This record gives sequence, C-alpha cells and structure tokens, in this order.
Amino acid sequence: MTLSRVRIAFAAVFVLLAPPAAHAIGNCSIGSVTLGNQTYINAAVSVTGTVNYTCTRTSNGADGDTITFNVAAQPGLFYNAGTRNAGIGSNRLPYGLAAGAAWGNGTTAGNVRTVTASFPIGGISSVTGSFPFTFTIAASQNVPGGLTYLDTVAIDGACTTAKTSTCSVTAGALVVSVDVPFTCTIASPPGTLNLAYTSFQLGTAAGTTSFTANCSNGAPYRMSLSPATGTVLGITYALKLGTSANSATDVSSKTTYNLAGTGTATTYYINATAAAAQTGACAAPPCTQLGPAHSLLLEY
Repeated sequence: MTLSRVRIAFAAVFVLLAPPAAHAIGNCSIGSVTLGNQTYINAAVSVTGTVNYTCTRTSNGADGDTITFNVAAQPGLFYNAGTRNAGIGSNRLPYGLAAGAAWGNGTTAGNVRTVTASFPIGGISSVTGSFPFTFTIAASQNVPGGLTYLDTVAIDGACTTAKTSTCSVTAGALVVSVDVPFTCTIASPPGTLNLAYTSFQLGTAAGTTSFTANCSNGAPYRMSLSPATGTVLGITYALKLGTSANSATDVSSKTTYNLAGTGTATTYYINATAAAAQTGACAAPPCTQLGPAHSLLLEY
C-alpha cells in the first residue's frame, strides 16, 4: 500500500479592525438670565436683560471647532392666545420678549437666537458668551395695582457641533417680576370758585369749580378740604366735595378710604354754599374780594 499525502499551503492573514468611532458629547448650558425687577405705572416699559451661556466640547477631533446654539424662550406660565403674561391670581399683565428679531411669543418653531461658540484648534474645551434681549410692556394696560406680577420662562433650545456629533442643552430660567404700585394724581387742579351773594338774599347762594383725580386701578383713596368753611366780606360759606356740580352729597373723608381708582381720570366738584339772610360787609356795592386759601388733600 502506498501512503499518499496532500499538502496544502496557506498563509495566515490577520486583520486589524479599528474600534468603533467615539461619539463625542457636546453641551451648551444657560448659566444665568438677568433681568431686574420692573415697576409699571401705565407708561411703556422697554429694558434690556442678558442671557449668559457656556458651550463645552469633548475634543477638537470629535466635535470640530464650533458649536451652534439655537436659544429659545418658552411661552411661560401664563401664556394665552398668542401673548406672554405675568400674573398674580386671576390678574394678567401682557409683556413681550425679543432677542434680535427672534423669540416672539415662544410657540413658533424657529423663533430662536442663534449664537456660535468657536474653539481654537487644540485649545480650550469651554467657551462662555452672552447676548442681550429686550423686555417690553405696552403703555395703558390699566391692570389692578398694589400687586406684583410674576412669570417664569424656560430658556433652552438645541445645539449642534461642527461634526454633527451629539450635543445636549441644559436649560435656564428667566424670572419676570413686575411691581404695579398704587398711584394717584390730581390730573387737573381746581380753578377759582366764584360765589355771588346779595346782602339779605332770601335763598342759599351756590358756586362750584371742578378738578380731576386719576388713581390707578383698584387704588383706595380719600379726599378732603381744609378748611371746609370760610368767610369773605362778612359772608360765611361751606365747602363740600361732590361728584356733580352743586350736589348736596359730600364725598370728603379724613378717616376712611371711601373711593376706589379706575385707572382713568374722574371729575369731582368743589361745591360752595352760603346760607340766606346774611348781612355781609360791603360798604359800597358791588364788592369783590378773594377769600381765604383752601387746600385739597388726596391720600392713598
């Protein structure tokens, strides 16, 4: 028997496989959002705040040299019908936010402020930056006063790296605080009160002058005259505050806040009366003389 052998030559081949590509993680975070407390007295408000942010890369090889951060402002706690609102209880104060031409009411996609974090090659791994935004309130909102209106708006968005690796966002918050104090003014002061009188006349003499007071919506207030009586040319007269000319009603008060503001000017009247049958002291009629000064006091 013959032994046959079959020899097959082969070469060993080793394939070195590269490990899976690393998935770098970029991040942009909102560090702080600054906007001071505001005061609103029915005049337009327009102030500037600041958004501070930090973007971080894991490495230049993984993330490239830029991160694009699209910063958004969400609608807030009291958004309604396309409008941002600060609120307290059931009361609302509309306001606006703008960062350039962006942000709007917080519900429209694409309303973002875009910032770019650029990293030097082989340099640092974190870049900080900031950008301004504008906070506005329109004039003549006439909301109830004596209150502080609040809102909290999430500031977030989305980021992308130059090599489109994963990028996450850490949100921050904008805190809105608006004080609406009670205010009162004498919008137009009273004029001269003319009181005509004839000695020993049979009926009561009367005169009036008007003024306007404007107190903020819901503001409790009171008004009074000092002194409330006077004498001129021997004729004694009395003064009252009314809501109509020559009214016998007196809304004066020094003890209780009996009036409430509406946010619009209200007309009041200073009504004077002089009782009948007074002699007077006019030696050569007709006589004209200014009486003593009187003060109108408005308290709120």
